[in-house]
Amino acid sequence: MKSNSGFTLVEVLVAMVVTLVVLGGAYVAFNSQQKNTAIQTRVSDAQQTLRAAMDYLARDIRMAGYDPDLTNNFGITDVKFRDINGALNAAGNSYIAFAWDKDSDGALDNDERMNYSLVDEATITPGVSDLFLRFPLVSADRDVLASNIVSFGLAYAIDSDGDSQIDQSGGATMWVVDADNDDDWDRLTINQAAGTVVSAETGIPVNTKDIRAVRIWMVAQSEAPDPQFTDNKTYVVGPRIFQPNNNFRHRMLERTVLCRNMGLNL
Repeated sequence: MKSNSGFTLVEVLVAMVVTLVVLGGAYVAFNSQQKNTAIQTRVSDAQQTLRAAMDYLARDIRMAGYDPDLTNNFGITDVKFRDINGALNAAGNSYIAFAWDKDSDGALDNDERMNYSLVDEATITPGVSDLFLRFPLVSADRDVLASNIVSFGLAYAIDSDGDSQIDQSGGATMWVVDADNDDDWDRLTINQAAGTVVSAETGIPVNTKDIRAVRIWMVAQSEAPDPQFTDNKTYVVGPRIFQPNNNFRHRMLERTVLCRNMGLNL
């Protein structure tokens, strides 16, 4: 007698349900993995941008004032705050201009004076600032060094009394800026944990030749937002507070650079 055994309708339906559950779980896991990969890619891109920009900027600042022939043509020349169009503005961003003798010929050549600032270049990412390097003796055009740098802070360690030692406050290095562009240094008190920064007048006139070290902060923003994430963190970027409160991922990098050519005894 032949067997007519096979799958019943109920068994087929159960198998289909089980298959759908397995496929659904696999899709959820795959989709979650894709989202995590995308997030990590954005974060990695921001970190790489920061490191590259910081390395480039730190190299140039480290060499600021390099003047083997003692011509007095080189050094840091401007640290006032400026807006994204380059105009003086005490409520603007950190800015630094300096020169160093790249070819050791004693002459200030076209590519040996430079400045760094934040600029919102409409042709790159409209509405988002970028870090720009400009050689003002070459042309008025700026070259983008790093995109999506949304906050840029600088502070300075000085030797105001000419004793070849960095000025201190409370037994620690005194970091200063010209917070209100009034040509007097203001001492910074920074508390990263509390998310605060306070500036106080020192009464010391700004003389950029007194600068011995530069402290750099930069915050990079991911190119694309993450709809399931909101960055409510407070970033103390040197003399400024940066609170994004948006769906972008951010990373901050900080570095202290000694100006090896500006009279510091270590």
